[in-house]
This record gives sequence, C-alpha cells and structure tokens, in this order.
Amino acid sequence: MKAPFNSLLWRIIWLHLLAVAVLAVILPLAVRFLLNSTATSFQHQAVRRHEAVLAADLQRTARGWRLDLPQALKAEYAQASSGFAFAIVDAQDRVLFSSLPNHAALFPRSPSADRPAFYERGRAAALYYGGSFPERRAGEVVWVQVAQDLEHPDVVVDDIVSAFLQKIAWLILPILIVLAVIDFAIVRRALVPVSKASDMARTIGPSSLQVRLPTAQLPEEIAPLAHAVNQALDRLEHGFKVQREFTADAAHELRTPLTILRARMAAIGDVGLRRELEADSDRMARIVGQLLDVAELESFVPDPGEVTDLLSLGAEVVEYMAPIALARGRRLALTGVARPVWVHGDGQVLFQAVRNLVENALAHTPPGGTVEVKVEAQGTLRVLDRGPGVPAADRELVFQRFWRRDRSKSGGAGLGLSIVKRIVEAHGGEVSVQGRSGGGAAFAIRLNRANPPDPPSRLQPDKAQVAQAEDV
Repeated sequence: MKAPFNSLLWRIIWLHLLAVAVLAVILPLAVRFLLNSTATSFQHQAVRRHEAVLAADLQRTARGWRLDLPQALKAEYAQASSGFAFAIVDAQDRVLFSSLPNHAALFPRSPSADRPAFYERGRAAALYYGGSFPERRAGEVVWVQVAQDLEHPDVVVDDIVSAFLQKIAWLILPILIVLAVIDFAIVRRALVPVSKASDMARTIGPSSLQVRLPTAQLPEEIAPLAHAVNQALDRLEHGFKVQREFTADAAHELRTPLTILRARMAAIGDVGLRRELEADSDRMARIVGQLLDVAELESFVPDPGEVTDLLSLGAEVVEYMAPIALARGRRLALTGVARPVWVHGDGQVLFQAVRNLVENALAHTPPGGTVEVKVEAQGTLRVLDRGPGVPAADRELVFQRFWRRDRSKSGGAGLGLSIVKRIVEAHGGEVSVQGRSGGGAAFAIRLNRANPPDPPSRLQPDKAQVAQAEDV
C-alpha cells in the first residue's frame, strides 16, 4: 500500500488542512486580541470622560480643595447606578474625595505626575478597571481616580469577548470539514488530466510504444514532465525499431547462405559427416526462424474480438508435429475435454506458441516416451512430458531469452520458451511450468475464456453462390 504522502493529491490536502488548522488557532486568538484591545479602548474613553467631568468641577481654593459636582452626578456616584466610582488623592496619598463608602482610594496614585496610569483591581466581590490621572491646580498635583465595575450589568463588552470564543470554536470545526471536502473535490478535479495521463502511461509497452501522453490539459507544473516522457518514448521507439529491423534483416540474410550450404552438403560423400552437417544446418535454420519470430512478435497486438478453439488448436499442433515425433521415436497424444473451448486469441500465433512447447517437450522426452497435449474446460492447455523436468529454481528463468541451463551442450539458442511467453502475455494470459509426479515437466498456458462465435446467418448467401451469380 502506498503511503498517503506519496500522493500529490494527499500532499496538497494535508498541507492545506495543516494551514487551515493553524489559522483556526491563530484566528480566534487574533480576534480575541482585537476585541480586547477595542474593549480596552472603549473603557479608556469611558473612564476619561468621567475623569474630565470630575476634573472640570475640581478647584483649589484658599481653604483647600473643593469639588462641586452637580446633584444628579453625586446621586449617580452614591448609588453606583452606572457602575462607576471615583476618588481624588493628593501628593501625600491623602484621600481628598471618594465615592466609596469607606472614603478610600481606588488605586495607588500614578507614579508619574505627567502620565495617567490604568489599573485592574479586585475589591470585595467586584472587579474594577480604571485609571489614575494627574491634575495640576495652583502648582499642586492631585490624582483623579476613576474606576468602572466590570461585574456591573451594563458592562457587556467582556461578556461578549468571553462568549465569542465559545461560539466561534463550534463554528470553526464545521468550516474546517467543509473546506477539506471542497479542497478534496477541487484538487481531485484539477488532477483528472494527470490521472488520465497516468492511466495511459500504464498501457505503454514494447508493443505500444507509439502511444504518447496527452499534454494539452495538464497543469503547467506537470506538462514538462509529460513532454520529457514523450521525448523518451520517441527515443525508445526508434531504438526498438532499429533493433527489430536489425534482427529481421539479419535473419533474412542468413536464410540464403543456409539454403546454399544445405544444397552443397548433398555433394559430400561421407554420409556420417553429411548427416552431422545437416543436423547443424537444421539447428541454425531453426534459430534463424526463431529470430524472425521474435522480431515479428515485438510489434504484435492481438485483435481483442478474435476467438480460438483450444481443442481444435491442440489437434492441429498434434497433427502437425506427429511426423516429427514418430521420426524421433516419440508418441503424441491429445487428451482432455471433447468439446470446443473458446478463448480470446489469434489462432495462428497461438499455434506457434503450442508448437514451440511440443517441440521442447519432444526434445526432452526420452525415446519411446509420450508427449501429451491436454485441453481443459477452463481455458488451459497443458503440454506434459516425461523428461528430466525443470528444477524449481529454474522455472522462472526458462522463459528468459537465450537462457540455457547447460551452455556446454549444443542445441537451441534458448528462444523457444521466451517466444511462448511473449505470445501468451500479448493475449493477456499466463504461462507456467510445474513438475510431474513420476518425473517430467508440465507446461500450462492459461487464456481468457470467450463466448463461442456466432454461427453464420442462413439469410446470408454462400460465397460460392455469390461468385457463381456474379459470373452469370
């Protein structure tokens, strides 16, 4: 299973979720800070308005300090109906005036005679916020202290601030989920051309090197990669073409000298030498033929609509190879089902694959032995022999080109089984080899089952009848 972060889609989604999560934390804190700073600014303004009223009514007389508040304002401070309180303190920390019942100061006086100072203090069960403001009269400085009871019903700013975070917390979670879903849909839709190009790239193989990745709708960040892949495919296609042409040309050129060589062997008087040379010539001709088969199969693409009967195919191969088997002192047998087994595939090319398996089995079966071609109903054809078998360690290697277990022995070039594998895989099937009880090897070709072909319609005239009608 691929790790999530190996996917471009999930990388974008996770990084965006991380960014949204960070914003989800920072945003409430920033809003809280903004609300608190705004609330503090309003509180400062309210406190300063009260201080300005008190300062306007404060006078320094010959008898001392005098505060002439309007009667309505005195009543308001006395009843604390507005939630405000005040006190005026001189330079010796003596309380000159105070709206508190105990005639006490609200805060320590400001340490500076030039700047006001703001405080937040708890007194009894109440929490007060306010400031101490220096006022100069007749060369003397007093501090006018004003505070507001934050627990007072009229003070709702702090309540709004505290309730805001609770409400926004419940709002952020669904917003985060909705953003994740929207981002997933948007990014996935944006990557659809990339997915299509990726699916097309999976279909590219030695037999379909002409396919190129579409670049018209790809994102600008990925289009250069697709262009580079297409250029690499151009070079690969050219290389494969040169290799196939070289193999085919070499095989064709070798056929003529081999034919001439075999004709000249007939003039050799030594029968033993002539037979040895003819056997060598036959092996060389077989290798040349296999090289031609390899070159042709590199560009072979089966028709997906073509079907073949495995039973008929096996019978044709047995009939074709029977004279060769008898000449070598071996027997051929066709076993299995008695009814047609239809599979998807090109009959002529599959004939070549089964013939190679039978040739291989005849080469390894001792004289007097039997090679069995068995057709099974599930779309499998097996070629069974009684030779030395294939060791478990070599069962994958035998299908590789030019692989031979013992290269010191003369014989084939190791191309026959690789041709079988190429043909079967081109048809979407599988080829494998297993051991047999009692000795020998069992090669199996598994192909995809198909429906029987439709019988020709009776309404369609016979081709011969059509030809006769045209001649008339």
